[in-house]
Amino acid sequence: MTDRILLAARNNALWCDAVARSHGVVCTLDDHAWTASTRTPPYYPDAVTLSPEVGEYDVLARVDDSDGCSVKDSWSRLDLSMEDFARLVVGEWVWLDPSTPPVPAPAAAWQRVTTPDAMADWVRAWASDPDAEAILRPSLLDEPGVHVLGARASDDPADGTSPFVSGAVVNVTGEVAGLGNVFTSDGDVERAWGAAAAAARGVVGGMPLVGWEAGAGVEAAVAAGCERIGPLSVWLK
Repeated sequence: MTDRILLAARNNALWCDAVARSHGVVCTLDDHAWTASTRTPPYYPDAVTLSPEVGEYDVLARVDDSDGCSVKDSWSRLDLSMEDFARLVVGEWVWLDPSTPPVPAPAAAWQRVTTPDAMADWVRAWASDPDAEAILRPSLLDEPGVHVLGARASDDPADGTSPFVSGAVVNVTGEVAGLGNVFTSDGDVERAWGAAAAAARGVVGGMPLVGWEAGAGVEAAVAAGCERIGPLSVWLK
């Protein structure tokens, strides 16, 4: 179990690294943790633990632990409450094995986002508020292993003006491919997860898909064939 959590956590850390670097943040990665030297963009942590043995102060010594600091505790083993952090989110790592049969996916055609204009359309559909539109930048399309996928309202692949109605990001790192940032405009998260998983498999073939979810997203991932492999926590000061 720990090996799969490590693969999922490292994959997630490398996605956080790509997003942070796109904002000019200097980052560090080793066997203990991924950490950012300065505050990361909203919704992204300042640290991700990469070992179940790492301690609270091992992580906090490497980040700006002032108000606003956030830590993704990949094994949900830390107690940062003594440093005035609160457990903001409790989630689950999920794993979709390539041997698991795919669930039936909607007929809407998913496509790769390859241009800055299409990325801007995708981000507008993904963002929960206007401020969030600045988080995911077009430069992420140039990151090795990163694939931004989405389905537009029109099924015509030549229609580049129709708005995106669902999407996800796939991030290939070594043995696994991360599936995250899954969204849909109709609120049917379970259907979106199934469609995103099918689209991701079309890109990465027989690689395991990994990711993390919380709340209804966990059940949606499980309905898409994923297995829960362990808990994680996100702490915020």
